[in-house]
Amino acid sequence: MQFLAGQLAATPVFLTGLGSAHAADSPAPYPFAFNQTLLDTFIARRGGAIGTAGRAAVAFRCDHHLNRFKADLLPLHRKYAIPVTIAAMSQMTAVEKGPAGSELMPFPLLERSALENGIEVANHSATHRDAATDLRLTEEIVEAHWSLARSLPKLPIELFVPPGVGGTNYRGFDGGANWSSFQKHLAGRLITQQHALSTGYMPGYWSMTGQALLNMGRSHIRIDDAAVAWRGKDFVNAARRQHKGVCFMYHPSSLNAAGLAAVEDLFAWCAAERDAGRLDILTVGGLMLAQLDGPSRHDLLGGDQGFSNGWNGWNGLSAKWSLRAEQGGHYARRGTRSTALSKDCALGVYAGSTRQLRMSVRSGTGVRLKLEVFDAESPARFSAARYVTVRGSGTNTALHQYVTLPLTGTRTVRVQLTPVSGGELLVQAPQLLAA
Repeated sequence: MQFLAGQLAATPVFLTGLGSAHAADSPAPYPFAFNQTLLDTFIARRGGAIGTAGRAAVAFRCDHHLNRFKADLLPLHRKYAIPVTIAAMSQMTAVEKGPAGSELMPFPLLERSALENGIEVANHSATHRDAATDLRLTEEIVEAHWSLARSLPKLPIELFVPPGVGGTNYRGFDGGANWSSFQKHLAGRLITQQHALSTGYMPGYWSMTGQALLNMGRSHIRIDDAAVAWRGKDFVNAARRQHKGVCFMYHPSSLNAAGLAAVEDLFAWCAAERDAGRLDILTVGGLMLAQLDGPSRHDLLGGDQGFSNGWNGWNGLSAKWSLRAEQGGHYARRGTRSTALSKDCALGVYAGSTRQLRMSVRSGTGVRLKLEVFDAESPARFSAARYVTVRGSGTNTALHQYVTLPLTGTRTVRVQLTPVSGGELLVQAPQLLAA
């Protein structure tokens, strides 16, 4: 293993003495080493901690079996505009075949689906098999990471999701059952050398302090079983009472018809809670950085100012929209001769981040909208679209679309709203938020 020495900077840290607010999260002292450079990049990509202004947060994780994901789960994530983190194996299309396989979603399709639907991809090993030697551990963790990065060049592979492997359990690593596992065992050290963070099998809800390392090794609630999925809202409410977040996980191949119905019910409930302003839905990476009492959440559109100080970089004047102020906010109002409303954003350090396009709209007549995020120079390189119908009413409707911004090949994205039918439309403060 000498070839790994010195490849990446590792910083030892003791997660104790963090203050009374974190006492319940901190174990007895132990030497935990993490890669400072990768962690800094992970945080910068999302613009810092992801504040939820008092709202609880959830994340959903899919563990491989992408044939069933493509057929049954991806349509549900699209229907309810819910992002997901996929735990992917670098050799999954070769080792997983048939109904429970992954060969129908090769890496180019996975990458495109990730960009268009706000999917985060995590390293879940090479083959999901035990590794009882140094060489095998390197193959399953390090080489798998390199392979996924080559196969998915527009996506950052920042997280490791330990597979349940049996046998020696990666020579005693046991899936990251406690924080010390990531320093005590070779598997844990390889994981932290190659990845910004990792999940694991430490029970309990997730810290929402904004400090990502406090979620190192956190586990999940498995919703493969319909009875557990039907209780999903109870887990969210329990996390709320503890001022925590919760991560749900499913294996697509384990979900029968009853399980799919239960998962869809949970998706629908979470989406309704989000639309009502009581819940945030993030990726696993986003949940790592969630901060319950933080009001700040990076917005690539600068939507904190909304339209209160003019167009704030939007093309409203040339697109023949008008500004309107009323009690409760400032709006861009569509006129009879209006064209698409858009704004360009340079990606910079935020390339590769999953984002939530969020806005509040109102229409007295009803309108059908096309929401788009695409490469401003060449839409062929990256383009994601979602059509939504806004019913005529006097109340605001929350709209959401999740995308993952390309890590490479795109310098600037354009966010665009195009009414395709209907009449009156008012749009308040679109935001492109870290998720």
